[in-house]
Amino acid sequence: MFSKRIKKELVLEIILFSIGIASISLFYENNILLTVILLIGWLFGIKFWHKKDDIYFFVIGAIGGPIAEVVAINFGAWQYSNPTILGIPIWLPLAWGFAAVMIKRFAEIFVKIESK
Repeated sequence: MFSKRIKKELVLEIILFSIGIASISLFYENNILLTVILLIGWLFGIKFWHKKDDIYFFVIGAIGGPIAEVVAINFGAWQYSNPTILGIPIWLPLAWGFAAVMIKRFAEIFVKIESK
């Protein structure tokens, strides 16, 4: 089925994804604290986990996601309970950056599984 390496990668990605969701769910009301938590997570990820090209995906997600959200919010599609800038929380670009990297990393794992 899966090699040990692929299982390890998949479990790590799921754990990191879960930590990100839990952090946002628990601390969304405190924009500064959540921003600091996500920044620390990103710095940790750069040092120990991310590949070089993950940074490009992070930046694209951190810019593109919030732009789309600002447009949708301005058209009344939804709103955040604790916005700080342009109707979005200050931590949202970090969350979008993480999401872009996570999608990329999961896709890479599934490609490895498919090629086996």
